[in-house]
Amino acid sequence: MKINFYEFHQIYHQKNENIQLFVYLNNFIWDQTVQIVLNVKKINWNRSMKSPLPRNQKAIKQLFPLILNYLIKIIAIFTKFIRFQLQQQKSIQSFDETQKQSQKQLLLSKMAIVIQKQWKGYKARKTYLQTKQCLKKPQNDQATIDSKSKRNIQKYFIQEEYGLKINPEQLQREFRSKYEFISGSTYEGEWLGDKRDGYGIQIWEDGAKYIGQWKNNQACGQGTFYHVDGDIYEGQWEYDRANGFGIYRQSNGVMYQGYWKDDYQHGQGQEKWIDNSIYEGDYFQGKKQGRGIYKWPDGSYFEGEWFDNKINGYGEYIWADGRKYKGIWKDNKMHGYGIYQWSDGRSYHGEYVNDKKQGKGKYYWPDGKIFEGEWYEGKQNGRGKYLMADGKVKFGFWENGKRINIEGQLE
Repeated sequence: MKINFYEFHQIYHQKNENIQLFVYLNNFIWDQTVQIVLNVKKINWNRSMKSPLPRNQKAIKQLFPLILNYLIKIIAIFTKFIRFQLQQQKSIQSFDETQKQSQKQLLLSKMAIVIQKQWKGYKARKTYLQTKQCLKKPQNDQATIDSKSKRNIQKYFIQEEYGLKINPEQLQREFRSKYEFISGSTYEGEWLGDKRDGYGIQIWEDGAKYIGQWKNNQACGQGTFYHVDGDIYEGQWEYDRANGFGIYRQSNGVMYQGYWKDDYQHGQGQEKWIDNSIYEGDYFQGKKQGRGIYKWPDGSYFEGEWFDNKINGYGEYIWADGRKYKGIWKDNKMHGYGIYQWSDGRSYHGEYVNDKKQGKGKYYWPDGKIFEGEWYEGKQNGRGKYLMADGKVKFGFWENGKRINIEGQLE
């Protein structure tokens, strides 16, 4: 086999594998060595003693440049071979690093998906707990202040305490200057005989004040009552009590505007809290009762039936993230038959007990799969079956959300 340097150079640049390149290099070195030996044999060495030096010197002079040229070529080839090996190693290392980086990115993506899933679950649970707190809050914060009780405790609008000593025969309404009662409260305004009648201002000893209309010695008509704690009621009065339409403002910013009966919210009204929560609907003796809509600051809302200041009966709750429940409620909890829908297309149609799936129900997936069976404490429990999208049916038993086989062991 004969090969020259030009041919080897072409082979080197064809990006053959390391083994093939090494074979060509070995063959090249071997062929050049053979050519050197053959050239040595062709040199006519004069072994006669007559003239040895001139012929031997001439042969050495011819052979030395040839050997030197071959050595230079071999060194150059080895140099390029080593460079090629280094480049191959760098390429392999770069490929490995790229693979590792890709695997790292894939792992981070999976971790991000898990974290997002956990975060969404945390937000959903947090929203749910906040909703529960908001549902409880109106019982404490609402403007259903027993203003009647507050005034009775302070002995406001009690006629027996006055001990009037005014001529009862004076039947013409007239304005009189400030009059002080036995209790220490004062009245300045219009009178009709011995009764306050018309416009007048009464101030109690503790600082409470009523400004408005009077009739037959009672607050009646349009008037404003200023409580000692800063609460204010402005509206219609009858028999010393809030009756008719009125606005109650608490000192902490809570406000109710609507109808009253005997100092209690009664009829249609709207209540607004400092966090911008709003209820608008029916009231009965100071409590939310009947139909109403409650809106939370995050955009979620409930519309339906109320009883005794709590969600009771049929209603629809829509969360800010798109979830919704339409069905029966009991004491602010999903209780009875209802339909719960998620924003991703999943839904549950079935029974609830204390906010958890319990009883018989169907669970629908967006891909068409359906689970139908029994539930307990929010998990599949008992007999059930899967109705697959392709029409296949799979029966089974579940325990605490996990499928069990015939022998009763978890699968």
